[in-house]
Amino acid sequence: MTITNAERGLSQISSVETSRLIVSQPAKLTELNDLLLSLENLDRRVSERTAEDRSADLGGAGAGTTGQQGTSGASARDQAIANIPAEAVIKKKLEQHITGEIKSLRALARRASRTSRPGGAHSLNQIYARIRRLNALLAEILEASLDLLRRLFIRVFIDHQPIL
Repeated sequence: MTITNAERGLSQISSVETSRLIVSQPAKLTELNDLLLSLENLDRRVSERTAEDRSADLGGAGAGTTGQQGTSGASARDQAIANIPAEAVIKKKLEQHITGEIKSLRALARRASRTSRPGGAHSLNQIYARIRRLNALLAEILEASLDLLRRLFIRVFIDHQPIL
């Protein structure tokens, strides 16, 4: 393959152009850059204005509280933990809560078994597995120690977390 003079000329011109290419930004791009910088500064200015008052109690605007909060009084969670009822009451409340959840899951399983949709069998299987775990937990509560009962009671009734 031989290279013709026209092709040589094109390759020489392109090599000359690439060595002399200088990129300059138009004037409008600098204006756009200034606009972006002002938007970034605006974000900082807005956050400074909105963070004026953050009261520790999340109740009011911080009016009327000049001392330190939380140093002398206990939190609501600590007070609830201090006032945990007796072991028999804990067992009864936990049993009622678990049986109520089992009842609602069984109703959900009945409704899910009547519908035929994609993934219905999987969700029904998950519901039955959760019912089995709750029944096992219910049996375990009957012979559990007081420490375990207290931890479960705090988790369910004070912290309002799910059982499983």
